Amino acid sequence: MYDKAFYLMQKRGNNAFAWEIRSHNKAMPRLYVPERRKGSFEDLKLGNKIAFSDFDGFLRECTGLEAFIETNWEGVPSIIVDNHNHVFYFWYEAMEKGLLQRGATLIHIDQHKDMRSAPVAYVHKDLNSAFQYTNEFLNVGNYIRPAIEEGLLKNVQFVTGNLALEDESYFEQGNKILNIDLDYFVPELDIDFQKAKIFIWKHLEKASFVSIATSPFFIDQAYALELLKWLLLKPSQRKSLPRYLHE
Repeated sequence: MYDKAFYLMQKRGNNAFAWEIRSHNKAMPRLYVPERRKGSFEDLKLGNKIAFSDFDGFLRECTGLEAFIETNWEGVPSIIVDNHNHVFYFWYEAMEKGLLQRGATLIHIDQHKDMRSAPVAYVHKDLNSAFQYTNEFLNVGNYIRPAIEEGLLKNVQFVTGNLALEDESYFEQGNKILNIDLDYFVPELDIDFQKAKIFIWKHLEKASFVSIATSPFFIDQAYALELLKWLLLKPSQRKSLPRYLHE
């Protein structure tokens, strides 16, 4: 799955956002979902096709990544996507590969909790069912609850601001997904970047899987990739940060 790029068509998944407005302007609104490639963080590139569209005072059409990148971070299997709901599929793929066990812990670092209810419950059969569900019924705001209800996830730590970075509850927890949305670092949240980096790297030591989203609608994509570059530096590599990152 995700071996070939495709377009999300019809009023489903992320394509349902602002459907009436978009369908008035276009015969058939569609969103681009890129292919998955194996590589490294250096292989991340910005795409030029519309990956997300919604109304925010005006209709915004946002481009995402050229490709999803399957890689590893300090030896931990990792996936980088643009729209965050796609990680749902890759969590189940990680389970099928034996990287995760049911009842996993999720460390969710994001400015949003992404805990809305999905229109139908998920029943896991195989990876084909996970792929179909991810793209037909899930969107960027509702992909976590179905994984809890289905049993893949048991504990979730929501990290939505600076205060949550003080919580060390799951540092030593195994069978853990480190789930990062780069929109957590938008300037208006004034996140302490070095403190967040230390928190993330501490969880990385015990993580079984890492999922990262660049979130086209919520953060400029060039900015997101720049943030990720700085996040990948070990905490001990305290190079001078760009002026837009709070220390």
